[in-house]
Amino acid sequence: MTTFRTAGPDDVERYLALRNLVFPHQVNTIEGVRHFWRNVPADEHLRLVAAERDGQLVGFSRAGLNTWSSEEGTAIVFVLVHPDHRGQGIGTQLLAQAEEHLRGVGGTRMQGWSADDAETMRWLASHGFTAGHELRYSAIGLDALPPVPSLPAGVTTATFAELGPAAVYAVDSVATLDEPGDIPNDRIDYDKWLLHVWDGPELDKELSVGVLVDGVPAAVTLLEVDRPTGRGWSGGTGTLREYRGRGLAKIAKGVCLHRAAAHGVVTAYTSNDEVNGPMLAINEWLGYRPVATGWSQLKAL
Repeated sequence: MTTFRTAGPDDVERYLALRNLVFPHQVNTIEGVRHFWRNVPADEHLRLVAAERDGQLVGFSRAGLNTWSSEEGTAIVFVLVHPDHRGQGIGTQLLAQAEEHLRGVGGTRMQGWSADDAETMRWLASHGFTAGHELRYSAIGLDALPPVPSLPAGVTTATFAELGPAAVYAVDSVATLDEPGDIPNDRIDYDKWLLHVWDGPELDKELSVGVLVDGVPAAVTLLEVDRPTGRGWSGGTGTLREYRGRGLAKIAKGVCLHRAAAHGVVTAYTSNDEVNGPMLAINEWLGYRPVATGWSQLKAL
């Protein structure tokens, strides 16, 4: 018999084991997930549900409002089911509970992200989801990186630790406005960004890099690191519009990955929207290779 209950920080280790099984090309840490769950702002109305059978975690759902978007009522949903326990209604029950919760807190449209396998895509379609933007997951071994491009006159680099949060936010929050996707993240509150991004245990401020032009921050790249496994996740690279076309993002990411390699990171992962040609070109130049495909999934509530 499968039982469903409210989950919390004490479930992080088992949840992460399940997530890593289903999405091995993503990078998350126990400390990072626990920090996120413990510090979610009240207006996001986060609800976590665990599905258990004979003491084993066989499914999990996360549902809450997306308060980083100006589109009112947008929500985020995440449903995981262990591959050995699919086809038994566990995912359907988790999704139903998530939808009921989201409707109750004002959700009108939800977004999730899925794998590309036929079984998952059929299940989502049968539950009313429509596939949106396509994602490319890529990985790179850091033992054979190309040299960092020469820095033009007036261009310098600095770590996030040297720049500080306000300078990084000023670039990251604005550059994100142009990131492709089905739902825009165009209302990024500084305090929430500080809590979720800057204060997140996974963000390595000594390896994440900013590029400055005449002393002004113009581009940034974020690197999250799981030290025990030697894996890193590029959590975002962006350049302010007025500085684009100068190769600053390539410099930022190149410097970042070289620093990561020198500090014990062995493999780096990332994801990009398939229409984000400039970023895909940079990653291919660096040596990233596709490892999986994902999809944004959308459903009206």
